[in-house]
Amino acid sequence: MEETSQVRAAIEDLYVAFASYPLREDTNACSCCHSPEDEKRLHRTSLRNLSTEHLQQYATDALLVWGSEADFKHFLPRIFELEVLNGWEFVDPEVVFGKLRHCEWRYWPDTEQHAIEKFLSVLWECILEGQPHYDYGWEIEGWLCGIAQTVSNLSPYLEAWTGAGTQNANLNLASFIAETDFADPNSRPTAYWEERAELFSQVGAWVRGDVVRKKMRAVAAKYPEYDFVERAYVSLL
Repeated sequence: MEETSQVRAAIEDLYVAFASYPLREDTNACSCCHSPEDEKRLHRTSLRNLSTEHLQQYATDALLVWGSEADFKHFLPRIFELEVLNGWEFVDPEVVFGKLRHCEWRYWPDTEQHAIEKFLSVLWECILEGQPHYDYGWEIEGWLCGIAQTVSNLSPYLEAWTGAGTQNANLNLASFIAETDFADPNSRPTAYWEERAELFSQVGAWVRGDVVRKKMRAVAAKYPEYDFVERAYVSLL
């Protein structure tokens, strides 16, 4: 993903919001699952310089078999930053963002909640404006499913998409519809969506709704040269 200035600003806000959580000498990794070397890896360099190699294992196991909520808050800004920079090559977005729901982030201090809300909002805008390419619709589904792990309602994100009028956002909507199963009223949630079945249904209803159908008619008329646009349009007939 190409980081925008808005995403960079939101990441910096995360560093500020969570700056009060220090790195403990021992983050209590489960001794059955992790070695002393795993703990040492977290202390090799400063927070902002930790790499995917330093944090990949922790970001996967945090809160489950490694560390406390305060430990996770310490690493959160860098984990989210690495997710933006590396995506699935780091950790699945569904896993990273799912940590928020696991530790009930809606009970955190307002400044922390607001920083996360802002980050997710501008991240989503950045995703929608990404350069359309093969399989990007599938990638967008992964990001959307990741966001679904953190929120109780996807309406703001879906409405932002239908409200976007740029070429990339429109083509990415077509790619999303063509490459996923949401146009099929008989589709059922699988994998990470299983825990967020109500939000999976919300996305499906949105895709098959009048607003998206109307938008796809306009997109199909304007961009007939794209195969995935035609496939998306036909799937909604």
